[in-house]
Amino acid sequence: MASDIKNVKLGVCKVSFGGKDLGYTKGGVEVSVKTETHKVMIDQFGKTPINEYVMGREVTVKVPLAETTLENMVEIMPGATLVVDGVDPDRKAVNVPTGVGTNLIDIAKPLVLHPIGKPETDKSDDFTVFKAATAGALQFSYKLEDERIFSCEFNGYPDSSGAESKLFAVGDTSAV
Repeated sequence: MASDIKNVKLGVCKVSFGGKDLGYTKGGVEVSVKTETHKVMIDQFGKTPINEYVMGREVTVKVPLAETTLENMVEIMPGATLVVDGVDPDRKAVNVPTGVGTNLIDIAKPLVLHPIGKPETDKSDDFTVFKAATAGALQFSYKLEDERIFSCEFNGYPDSSGAESKLFAVGDTSAV
């Protein structure tokens, strides 16, 4: 295959979780895929592996949300609820429970990273985690010369609803 400059792509993306656009980000969205293996060794070859098996794979997506809205906080904090005042709908609050016993796989949703340089209809470079959830760790600060950012980390879980178990996909997931 010949080299092609069209294969060099910028990484800025739009993030949607469960079909909801989470808005602007700042600092870059980071994807990490880790694969754990087991190396097979036998006495006759000492410390030299004779084979290796994949034991598991993890996918993590770090998303620094620049749009620190109450609605986004509800999306990234399991069990959180948005309270809207019955008299004045501009008065809102987010109530966050302790979350003890929350099963993250029960609330997992698709997380899709779509490059902003592509039209919405072009899914060829999408990164999709079929079942993603965030435990709700949240860190942000109020600084004089910096934006307030909701930094959240999504973990991927296997989607075993089809014929084969899937963790994530790159490209158009409607391809068969």
